[in-house]
Amino acid sequence: MLDVNVRAVVELTGRLLPLLKRRGGVIVTVASTAAYQPTAFMAAYGASKAFVLHWSLALNEELRGTEVRALALCPGPTATEFFLRAGLGKGSAADSLSMTCDEVVTATLQAINAGRSVVVPGWKNKVSTFLVSKLPKPLAARLAAIVLAQFRLKKVAK
Repeated sequence: MLDVNVRAVVELTGRLLPLLKRRGGVIVTVASTAAYQPTAFMAAYGASKAFVLHWSLALNEELRGTEVRALALCPGPTATEFFLRAGLGKGSAADSLSMTCDEVVTATLQAINAGRSVVVPGWKNKVSTFLVSKLPKPLAARLAAIVLAQFRLKKVAK
């Protein structure tokens, strides 16, 4: 997971940057709402997404004055096979909290057009990331543990 979420993002971006600097463009990295808090029971995932968020924001500043920008996309639960592939049962994330892929893509394109460096699609995700980012980290970790423990109960037998 760390190789895919961290190493591959950095390495592929490094390989593409010379071309992008000649042509211009936007590097879109996929972080997560999990990037905003310590995530018990999925610590490596959350930490890797925190890396992507902060690295992308720093990269965007390093690229200031060039024709290249970086955008960190921080979706919350999205209607994909993510939860199934993670070994969680259908309905692990409430439909009321999930967004469709089209909604996430639309928010991303709007953020690119607006010249933003980070986008958290969906008002519920915006509220939750704002609130959790204001909490002391130990409290945020404890609250995340309580919520994410429920996901563990929905693990499917392999």
